[in-house]
Amino acid sequence: MTCRLTIGLRKTFGPARKARWRGFSAFTLAVKKKPNTVESSTTFFRIHLLLVLLCVGGPGEGEAQVVDRGKWVVRKEFLPHSKDNNKKVELFWTQPEGDGPYPAVLLIHGHQEQIRNGGEAFVKTGRLGILASRGYVAASLSQPGYGNSDGPADYCGPFTQDAVLVAMDFLRKQAFVRPNKVALYGYSRGAIVASMVATKDQTLAAVVLGAGAYDFFSWYPTPMRGIDVNIRQEAGTSAEAFRARSAIYDVDKIKAPILLLHGTQDERIPVRQAEAFLKNFKLLASQSK
Repeated sequence: MTCRLTIGLRKTFGPARKARWRGFSAFTLAVKKKPNTVESSTTFFRIHLLLVLLCVGGPGEGEAQVVDRGKWVVRKEFLPHSKDNNKKVELFWTQPEGDGPYPAVLLIHGHQEQIRNGGEAFVKTGRLGILASRGYVAASLSQPGYGNSDGPADYCGPFTQDAVLVAMDFLRKQAFVRPNKVALYGYSRGAIVASMVATKDQTLAAVVLGAGAYDFFSWYPTPMRGIDVNIRQEAGTSAEAFRARSAIYDVDKIKAPILLLHGTQDERIPVRQAEAFLKNFKLLASQSK
């Protein structure tokens, strides 16, 4: 079996995050997988096409309902964090009409400066409702320190990665979700988190990574002083801290198909981060032949 890695190199216009999705083109790389792993090319293709077009740049404790801009009802949950039951993970989710079961997509936001509303950002823009209208259980979580998820933020570190695993476990336990068809989408900080989670969860159906950093050792110091400050304050600069956030060293553990997107003129996270990530996958492919 093969694991399809797709890297999109896009022309961009300065550091503005919204502009980073323009001029997209892509190519694919096939990487051999172990015979006993499961791949869903159909799920991968649908998520690939849908998320690029969208430009995504049972009741639990504390459940509430909100309505998005498309009048789609979205539920909000507060899940106990696996490492500290006193801390909660905020999750928004909605589902298609009917009983399912349906494939699911969990969206992970990037850094937010002025409005740190976490996963609610995908509700405000109507993305969850759009995905649900096309047959997906759609969910978004707030990273620790964002929205109403308890922090502190740890710059995409183990506590944030575990929060994502908690959200995925919740989705897989729902009767209307196909547990072997759960995919991740992450952008910027969200892509860093999603890439690390992909090294830990061998049952992911697909992963979409946009504008992420995959090797902190080569990224830091970054091109942006503010990013460096956040890294030092939230994660520290030890080798252990960088290793826990650098998926490039564990690509052999990623079994899901990957759609890898990055802007050629990204001024925050240089495109060489994605290129190096791709290079490691090519090396893995050559070694498995």
